[in-house]
This record gives sequence, C-alpha cells and structure tokens, in this order.
Amino acid sequence: QKQMRQIKAKRDNQRRVQNATKTATSAATDNAPIRSLDPSVIKEVQDLQAQYRTTAKEFRDVQGKIRRAQLAKRTSELTKNQLEELPDGSYSKLYRPVGKMFMLASESEITTHLDETIEKEGKNETSLSSKMEYLEKMMKSQQQNIQELTKSASE
Repeated sequence: QKQMRQIKAKRDNQRRVQNATKTATSAATDNAPIRSLDPSVIKEVQDLQAQYRTTAKEFRDVQGKIRRAQLAKRTSELTKNQLEELPDGSYSKLYRPVGKMFMLASESEITTHLDETIEKEGKNETSLSSKMEYLEKMMKSQQQNIQELTKSASE
C-alpha cells in the first residue's frame, strides 16, 4: 500500500509538471505544440519554472513580513502617542508586554522600548523593501528566460 501511494504520488507529480510545462510553453510560444520542443529544452523550462515558483513564494513571504513590520511600527507609534497625550501623574502603574505576560515598568522604560521598536521595525521595513525589489526583478528575468527559451526552441 505504501508503494502504491508512492507510485501514485510520483505519477501525479509528473502530470503536474507536464501540465505546467504545457501551460508555460503554450503561453510563451502562442499555442505551439509541446511535442515540437526538444526534451532537453523541456527540462530546462521545467527547471526555470521551479526557480520562478520558489522566487514567487519568497516574494510573497517578504510582502507578508513587510506588512507585519508596518503593523508593529504603527502599533508602537499609536501607543507612544497615547502615552504622550496623558498628563503627567495621571496614571498610577504602567505595564509593558513581555511575551505572554506584563511587567510593571516606568514611563521612561516604556517610551524607550517603544522608540526602539519603531526604529527597529523601520529599518526592517526598508531592508525588506529592497529585498522585495530584488526578488521582483529576479522574477521578471526568470519569466523572460522562460519565454526566450521556448521561443528559440520552437523556431
């Protein structure tokens, strides 16, 4: 039974690869039949498509990380603004979140921590933005390589 599942999984994977290759080559060569392509070209196209999928996944991950950094930065900014609006001495105790618990902290400790968080998330956001631009260029390059490869092979 285990071998049957492995065989089925391999067969399904081969079908997925063939369908993906057909889709990519037909889109790139204006519906040219896949049988006209050399097997080595098909293998190269499959490798390029795998690279493209990996890059696209990493691109989506970076986008999510940027959103989380923006959210953390904005949350810290709002909290700091709320603390600044309170008159001095109007509160008796302030607590700072640490993991799953809250610790008693002074106002200066909390504002310092918020400032550090805002600065750290800002730097994180800028570095992730540059990484996202790089990945975007890489994805475009990979798409062009796939299209050029299929066009040159079909001629």
